[in-house]
Amino acid sequence: MKRLLALSAAAIFIAGTASAQNITLSHSAGTPGGSSDISAKNLAKVAATGKIATIQVQIGKTLTRTIRDVAEGKSDISAAGMIHQFLMDKALGPYSGLGKVKGAELGSNLRLLYPYHLASIYLVAFQSTGIDSWDKLKGKTVFNGPPRGGALIAARNAIRLTTGLDEGKGYTGKQIAWGQADAIFLDRSVDASVRPGTNPAGWMSIYMAAGKVNLVSVPKAKFEGPVWQKYLRAPGNVPYVIPVTDLNYGPNANIISEDGMFRTFANPGGDFVNKNMDKKVAKALTAAFIKGMPELLKSVPFAKGSKFGSIDDSAHGICGAGVKFHAGAVEAWEEAGHKVADCAKP
Repeated sequence: MKRLLALSAAAIFIAGTASAQNITLSHSAGTPGGSSDISAKNLAKVAATGKIATIQVQIGKTLTRTIRDVAEGKSDISAAGMIHQFLMDKALGPYSGLGKVKGAELGSNLRLLYPYHLASIYLVAFQSTGIDSWDKLKGKTVFNGPPRGGALIAARNAIRLTTGLDEGKGYTGKQIAWGQADAIFLDRSVDASVRPGTNPAGWMSIYMAAGKVNLVSVPKAKFEGPVWQKYLRAPGNVPYVIPVTDLNYGPNANIISEDGMFRTFANPGGDFVNKNMDKKVAKALTAAFIKGMPELLKSVPFAKGSKFGSIDDSAHGICGAGVKFHAGAVEAWEEAGHKVADCAKP
């Protein structure tokens, strides 16, 4: 795993040619193959094609750190969750050491080019375990993310909100690095996983090859109840409700929902820059990304489900997190026929 992370951190995807303008930008992304990775590489591609810039993309990065680099002007572009800017603004969580004044200063430096969902949270278990509801996690061993970070917090919250179970009391949580997460599920070291994924999730094909699986929706009554609704209104969370038929995994996956709708929540995010990025550059990058959207949606199966191409505040929670678009991005979206919410304008 250490070798994989080292390679991911060191590997630089360079999109651009000698014909591109003499602008070189850095772009940090998270999990290889995830939303932020394909977003960054797509931006690098369209920026080179449009002769806007050469973009050097580094994947496998810790976004909590890289978004701070952008806020401090040390890096050009970074993927991040909406929650990152909110926490930075308030000097909370990983940014508590900044203090309120410094946190607010850095948070105010961030601007969004375009949003997308980083991932949604799913409960998955082999059918042979008998886990066909969230309540059946009681007394079980559950993989719920790496030893630290947003995925672990999200998984713990999902279990607690749905079942009332806390880790260490109602169930045993197992944390392990992402590189080993599939292995411990496949060898039955855990009974179930509550983890982030796209739609479709890349790991589902691996799991289904090993046996039939259950993918379990949050029950409607719980999801629409006051506890879940309060959580869904919090910065960094948005409801993700889709027809079960949109999770088309074939006969080896049993999608469990009482009414044909699959309910969970997503962590929205996007690609951010510093507010001091040249307006023309920010506009050109955003416009190129918008223009290339049909190709992205066609070539990446989960891009539509990750809400690429949408800037609807209800889908991304932009305003609730206090996020603002870059002025150049606002012009690009509006010229492409999209309405930018007033609360998201700088």
